[in-house]
Amino acid sequence: MQPKVLIAGFEPFAGETLNPSWQVARALHGTQLDDEVTIQAVKLPCIFKQSLLCLEQAVNQLQPAVVILLGLAAGCSQLMLEKIASNYIDAAIADNAGQQPRNALTASHGPAAYFSNLPLNAILQALHLQHIPAQLSLSAGSYVCNHSFYGLMHLIKNQYASIKGGFIHLPYLPGQVLNKPGIASMALETQIEAVKICIEVSLQQHADQLIA
Repeated sequence: MQPKVLIAGFEPFAGETLNPSWQVARALHGTQLDDEVTIQAVKLPCIFKQSLLCLEQAVNQLQPAVVILLGLAAGCSQLMLEKIASNYIDAAIADNAGQQPRNALTASHGPAAYFSNLPLNAILQALHLQHIPAQLSLSAGSYVCNHSFYGLMHLIKNQYASIKGGFIHLPYLPGQVLNKPGIASMALETQIEAVKICIEVSLQQHADQLIA
């Protein structure tokens, strides 16, 4: 059976009319890599509970080899390769259902955090070789992005040990910052190429080894 890759992006939130994470995921949907790997995309609601339900349904249905979640990090100038998913919710703004949980947990009986098991160091090197700005990040925040990241890693830990999974934050698209002076952005084409590189490296490389 041919391996599959699941890419998830989010619907717009916080008054935005689009979300680069879904624009990138949608552009990659149906792409064949080396005639062996199919990329499938799913749009996640920017709603705490529903985002995890939608993600888990997609994973169960597709049984992918790799899952990469994408999200918007307003104001960042490069790809942020998230290393740590924390079991903590503290929403500075309400989600798209009007819910705003504060000082809460994603999983009441889960560990404090999970590490991404994507080969982040190899991904970072590959992106830099193509002159695409990127860096490792040690905090995915405390909003729906981190909540979904933690939920994914919790699912992998408990049900799908063979899946490689992680989260990447993306910058604004240029059209989103026309009325936001001084705020960084990145062209959609660059973001698409960057995420494609992330997928290819994730399929080829083992996860980063932690030193005890």
